[in-house]
Amino acid sequence: MSEQRSIDRPYREAAIVTPEHVQLRFQTAGLGSRAAAQLIDMALLLLVNLTVFVLFGIVAFGSGDGFFQDEKSYALAILLIGLFLLNFGYFLLMEYFRGGQTLGKRWMGIRVIQENGQSLTFLSAVIRNLFRVIDSLPTGYFLGGLVVFFHPRDKRIGDMVAGTIVVLENEGMRLLRGRKGRKLARWMADAPSFVLSERHKQAITREDWQLLSAFVGRLMTLADDRRIELALEITRRLCDRLDWPDRQTAEAHPVGFLLKLHDQLQHEWKIGP
Repeated sequence: MSEQRSIDRPYREAAIVTPEHVQLRFQTAGLGSRAAAQLIDMALLLLVNLTVFVLFGIVAFGSGDGFFQDEKSYALAILLIGLFLLNFGYFLLMEYFRGGQTLGKRWMGIRVIQENGQSLTFLSAVIRNLFRVIDSLPTGYFLGGLVVFFHPRDKRIGDMVAGTIVVLENEGMRLLRGRKGRKLARWMADAPSFVLSERHKQAITREDWQLLSAFVGRLMTLADDRRIELALEITRRLCDRLDWPDRQTAEAHPVGFLLKLHDQLQHEWKIGP
């Protein structure tokens, strides 16, 4: 995005080492692109807030109901609480359910991730957005902008507490996500189909599931040789755990085997969205 490149210069780079000792390098989003994304989001929310106020005014002044005319009523308090939840919920839910991107961040080509390179968790999203109140002090996100400007990874206070980082979404990252579905489908197609029995499902421990889930979550970031090496190690461990009858086939297509294993086990182990 040429517009973004004129806003953030020079770039700062963050190197992240995953638990598999794979180094990922990201260009962090600077103050310019983050401020622009924030302005876009705030403009959208302003339109929504104004719409809500107008509708509230029409109902309040056009109704003969004493609930709205009574000076001691809680109508205004309910409205203000509702607007707070709307504005807070926008950032929280958009970042969590849309891969770290609000509409403003998507427009500017930036996204929030965790410091270990994984997608934003719900808890991290809650923490970083709660700290918007502090970052916005005394007004206009002055404190947060000041911290971003001087922080070596362009972090505001909410990012430091939540363990998150905002990075530029370059063309390589977009292409990677675009190819993800096709690659996963091809890897799964290479491995023979199987159905886990209840005995097999019960044999999997929490540590096994965490290992499998972590591998699948980082699958697209691993180099080819490292991906095969890790897949074989995990496949052999799980084949031992399951007393798998066809180890040779599983080890011949370890990535596809683990993806199919993960697909069948996630209903047993996954909690939440």
